[in-house]
Order: sequence, then structure tokens, then C-alpha cells
Amino acid sequence: MRIKKIEVENFRLLEKINCQIENDITLIVGKNNTGKTSFFEAIRIATSNDGKFIFEDFSQSTYTVFKTVYQKYLGTLEKGISEESKDELEKQLISEIPKIKINFEIEYDKELNESLTELSEFITDLEDARNDATISISFEPKNTLRVFQSFDNREDTSLELIKYLHKNIDLLYETVCYAVDKESDYYRRIEDSFISKIQKVVLFESIKAMRILDDVKSDSNNSLALGFSNYYNQRDKTTNQDVKALEDKLDEVSEELKEKYAKVLESIMLKLERFGAKTPIVIPPITIDSRFDSEKVIRNNIYYLYKQDEVNLPESYNGLGYSNLIYMILELASFIEKFKNSKEEKLSNFLVVLIEEPEAHMHPQMQQVFISQVTEVLKDAKKETDLQVQVIITTHSSHILSESGIETERGFNRIRYFNKLKADNRYKIVNQDFNNLKIKDNKRTFRFLRQYLTLHKSDLFFADKVILVEGTTERMLLPQMIKKSAPSLCGEYVSILEVGGAYAHSFKEILEFINVKTLIITDIDSAQEYQDGHKKKTRKCKVDVGEFTTNYTLINWLPKKRTISELSSCSEDEKIKDNIRVAYQTKENNFNGRSFEDAFINTNKEFLLKELEEDKRTPKDEISCLKNKDINVEIPDKFSSKQKTEFTFDIMSLDEEKYGEWSVPEYINEGLVWLAQND
Repeated sequence: MRIKKIEVENFRLLEKINCQIENDITLIVGKNNTGKTSFFEAIRIATSNDGKFIFEDFSQSTYTVFKTVYQKYLGTLEKGISEESKDELEKQLISEIPKIKINFEIEYDKELNESLTELSEFITDLEDARNDATISISFEPKNTLRVFQSFDNREDTSLELIKYLHKNIDLLYETVCYAVDKESDYYRRIEDSFISKIQKVVLFESIKAMRILDDVKSDSNNSLALGFSNYYNQRDKTTNQDVKALEDKLDEVSEELKEKYAKVLESIMLKLERFGAKTPIVIPPITIDSRFDSEKVIRNNIYYLYKQDEVNLPESYNGLGYSNLIYMILELASFIEKFKNSKEEKLSNFLVVLIEEPEAHMHPQMQQVFISQVTEVLKDAKKETDLQVQVIITTHSSHILSESGIETERGFNRIRYFNKLKADNRYKIVNQDFNNLKIKDNKRTFRFLRQYLTLHKSDLFFADKVILVEGTTERMLLPQMIKKSAPSLCGEYVSILEVGGAYAHSFKEILEFINVKTLIITDIDSAQEYQDGHKKKTRKCKVDVGEFTTNYTLINWLPKKRTISELSSCSEDEKIKDNIRVAYQTKENNFNGRSFEDAFINTNKEFLLKELEEDKRTPKDEISCLKNKDINVEIPDKFSSKQKTEFTFDIMSLDEEKYGEWSVPEYINEGLVWLAQND
């Protein structure tokens, strides 16, 4: 038995979102403020007794709906409307008035002979072909018409509808539960203690990284003590002989201490007994007992030290990452132990653990260790007890994502990408499920993406915007070019991916799928055919004599042009498709560069001439790729890899205060300006 899908509607940023849940680990990723925490919070409120929905939980898009439905309500009061029309309108009001909904679609396996006793209350169809049940939690009006009637009869008539609802939502709305048939409109209300009934089916547990930790001597949070005591509390104390021996020893020590406490405190006890002997005040008899709670001993009386050669160090002397890592793994193990040792109680059929941003205080390698340990704990639980445990993790860590979210066998299937997209002049959160990602030439392309993104570039999934560049030169100079052309981008999370000229197109499907605004900076790669004996061959050439491009991205992705004349005459619109734009060399100062280097030299000819002239006057190394070149006569267009790298460092070390600022080649400048725009 497992959760197959969770739907959240009208909760905070989440107007309507569906999230498929994997059997083991589901990773929810995305930029900041895309509803990842709201998703967890909706689940917690819906399935526990600790919280409740309030008006602030309604997404802001519902405010307009409230007002529209109210206007329909006023229509029911109009004279001359038929009773039939009035009944129909009232049905619409009940259907359309905003409600916060959280639906859990549960799937069970008939072949495993799973007990459906607890789930039976939520099953709506017993057909052999069906193996699902949907639990729906709804924060909805107690009586729809009364919501608006009470507003019309309000004492303070200056209160507008939304402010009135904000003030009185507790009186007008309630949280209820339904069993829903996903294939029809049938639903059945679950009466009485529905949360406990849900918890008999599935129990949600939460783990948060302990951000209150402090790695100083005054740290009193004792996260390891807390983690170990929680784990101990869930151990099987009835059959484990070591646990029984510990409990017996604590009882023995308690009896000994009871006698010693009595002797030490004997004199004060006698004074208390004599106090008030001749007055109406009577002190009740007091006796002394000694008790040791094993869990409290583990939490408060055991010191957890990190081993060293001679003197062991207390917990607070080690980094917060270690404490966090151990604490979260202990918490996960504790939840599993609780389930493993509660067969008679039958706490619930299966367990779902929500882990929120576990990467706090952890360096990259430790983040990878954490997610690999989570995977091992789940495997052990399945192997030992066949316990069904699903883990849902929200994260901003590219290392956690690359370790667990990208696998050779399963691809990107564990990833759920929460994204904020603009539609109808407003932003809406959508969940882009990577199970739906289709990649052409799947095996080859995926193999490349798997290797590339795992290296360290998974931050693609967390970026506000993305730039693809061909080589090291562009990548290293881009931070400076961004400051010059589009400084507003410095305040956004821009992921710069160096992908090489032959591989940019491999990102086509994934970038179009996640719909993140992307600039592709590539080379025009002009070439021409020539006759070599009886064979026609292709060779690189200057753009002004070039016949076609050899750049796969320009031919097959954007702008889908092959000839140099077509590329040279492309409009701005032809270089853009949805959220993606390509930038390649264009004519500037009556010259069209073929690569970044010659385009940069052309754009900055005067600047570089000043620097070269200075080199002649004061002996020092010239810009390496321009050594013995006269750029007034001809701009070089052939550079070795070594020359390109040296050229980059030369540019980065140029004295702009002395020679003036260098400029960004126009094709890159136009692309960066476009990328900076937030439409």
C-alpha cells in the first residue's frame, strides 16, 4: 500500500497542484518561493491534530472567486427568478465557492493480500479492476448560503467581503473529510475522528534540519542526545535483552539512591514534620522516591563525545553538519523502529516521512552521504520487515538531487520541479513531473545528461535563469559581461552551464520541459564546401565567405536555419522560442566574427590597440593571441585551446582604469538584456 498522488488546491501559493509520489524517494525541487514548504504544510495541517486552516491559507486567486460567487448569490435574491433557476444557482454557489482541498490517492496491491480493514472506509468501488482509494480533506463552508447571509447581516457595514471572511472564517468554515471516487462525482463524508482514521491508514512524520543548532560551547540543544533518546524510545523493549538489562539496572540504582536520599535529607524532613504542629497549618506527609526514566537518562545524563586519540570532544565541538546528519538519520530510523515494533497496535498501514531542506549546515559531500544513507535505511526496512516507507524531500541541494534524483535506470523520475509560471497576467505554481519528460535519442542523450549534471551542474533545477555557453572563455568572462550589460541579473540565481558547441542541443528537451528562461550563447561556425580531387569536403572559413553553419544547435533547435545568409538576416523573434533565446555572432563595425574571441577583438579594437601600444613602450607580455598581429589590418579567427585560455586571463587582468572599459560583443549584450527582462 502506498500514496500514489497528492493534490493540493487553493492553499497559499498552490492554486492547484498534482504531485505523483514515488515508491521510495520523491524529490521536490525548484527556485525559492515556489510552494515547496506550502506543500508540506498543507499535508501536516490536513493529517494532524496540531494545526488548523486559517483564512490566510487561501491562495490570493480565491479572493476574486469569493467576490464572483457572492455576486451570483445576490442573483438568487432577484425578484422574478424561478424556483428551478434558483435551485440551480444555489448548486453552482456550493460548487464554486473556494475551498482548500488536499487529496491523497492511495494504491493497494491485491496480490499481496494487504489488510484493507483500515482503508475500507475510504474505498468507494470494489470492482476487481480497481485498487485505489482517495481521501479528501476539505476546508469548506458549514453552509454556503449562510456565509453570504451573515455577510449581508453584518453589524459593521464598512467591512468588505474579504476582510469579513478573514475575521469570521472560523465561524463559517470547517474541516471535513470525504471518501472520493476519482472516476466519478461520487463522494461520501467520513464522520467522527477522521484524522485518527487516516492515521490508521497512513502516518505522516516530519523531519526538519535543526537550524537552531550552534557549534559553540554554550550549545544546549544536544541534538545527538535528542536523536538517540527518540531512537531508544522506539526500540523493542520487550524482547531485546540488552534493553531489559538496562531497565533492570536503572531500577536497581533507583532503590539504592532512594535509601541514600532519605539519609541525606533526613534532618530537613524532620523539621518539616514539626512545622505547624501547634497551629491550624498541617504539612502533608512527604516521602522520597528515586526513579530513572531510561529515555530521559539517554537524553540528559549521557554525554555524546566524538572520539579522538587522547581526549574525546563533546558534541558542541564538532561541526553542525555532523550533528544534523546524525540527528536526521536517527529520526528516520526512529520512525521506522516505531512501526516495526507496533505490530499489535497497528499504528497504520504504511509510513510517509517528510524531510524539509536537509542540507542545512552540510557541505556537498555530506549532503550526498545523507541521501545515500536515507536510501540504505529504506532498503533495510523493506528487507527486514517488508515495511512500506515513502520519503518526500524538499531541497535546494544540487548534490542531493544528483545523488538520488538522477539514476541510470530510472532517469529523472524521482524529480518533481515546482515552478512559477506567468499566465493571464499573474503567476501560478505548477509541478513539472519528470516522469512526463520525453527525450529524443533517449539512451545517448540521457547518458550525457546523467554524466554532465552529476558532475556539479544540477543547480540547473534551482536557477531563476540559465545561460548555456560553448567554452571556458565565455564562462569565465560572463560574470563581468553580466555586470556590464545586465546588472540586474546579479541579483538573480543564474546558472551558467559550459556545454561545448556540439552538446548544447542535448539540453533542449529538459530546458523546454522545466520552462526556465534560458539564453544560449553559441558560435555561428561558418563553413564552405571545396573540391578535393573528385570529393567535396567541408572546411571552416570566415563568415563573409561562409555558405552554411556546422552548428547543430542553430540548424536543429534555434533558429533552425542552415545558411549563413539566413542566419545573418534572422530577426529577434526568430531567435526566440517561448522562454529560450539563442545568441550568435552578428555583424558589428562592418565585421562578422566567427567565434567569441574574434568577435570580442572586433568590438574592442580601440581598447586593445591602446593596450598593445603600451606593450610596445613598456616591455611586458602582450595579449598572447595577438602577439605579432596587426588587428588594424586583420582580426585573427583561429585560436588554439591554450590561446583561448590565455586570452581569457589576459582580458580579466587588463587595467580598465588605465585603458577604459572593454565592451561586451553586441550579440551577447542583446542576449543578456533579453534575459534580464522579467516579462
